[in-house]
Amino acid sequence: MARIVIRCQYTGHYVFTGFDTRTAPAVSGGRIFCPYCVAEHVWSSTEARLDERQSERRPKPMVRQAS
Repeated sequence: MARIVIRCQYTGHYVFTGFDTRTAPAVSGGRIFCPYCVAEHVWSSTEARLDERQSERRPKPMVRQAS
């Protein structure tokens, strides 16, 4: 599963759009609030990229405190 991200035009940071390829395969664009520049960006499918690093991450093991 890959996440759909866009790049902030002011800071260069990548921002997650809230869509992933499993839940929204036909997304053509939208608006998103960018926490890096504190502005709203309008994006289209030509500006979007896939971030596949999420699928490579392994879940962290649960750590329990000894009693």
